[in-house]
Amino acid sequence: MEHNKSLLARLASGEVILGDGSYIMTLEKRGYATAGQWTPEAAAEHPQAVEQLAVEFARAGANITQTFTFWCHEDALPKGCKFSCDEINQAACDIAKKVSGSKGTIMAGGITQTGIFDKGLGNKNKIQGELRSALEILVKNDIELI
Repeated sequence: MEHNKSLLARLASGEVILGDGSYIMTLEKRGYATAGQWTPEAAAEHPQAVEQLAVEFARAGANITQTFTFWCHEDALPKGCKFSCDEINQAACDIAKKVSGSKGTIMAGGITQTGIFDKGLGNKNKIQGELRSALEILVKNDIELI
């Protein structure tokens, strides 16, 4: 199929679109993420490992390259993390753009529910601000699917 068509056009033509996945589990097994943290700081700490995994997914047939941004919010980052969420998310977008450009995949980005809502710590404005911040970096980077 023609990779420069929009996602909706590709789906409308009957194309089956395959996604990638399992970043955190695979990176944990490879020693680039810590069990139990489930946060994507590896995008900034070990960008070559995240990029290699994205390339492997594309080689295996994935039509989508996702940004490794899921579960990235400030209160979830491990103690001593050297990177902010914005830095991690930008690194993840840079990786997805690079792989998408070289492999012709669709870029997809993910955000997560906010941790402050579950803990009863956030008000509506704070929660919306956290989600807006996560979305802004994806929009700024022209991520095709959120």
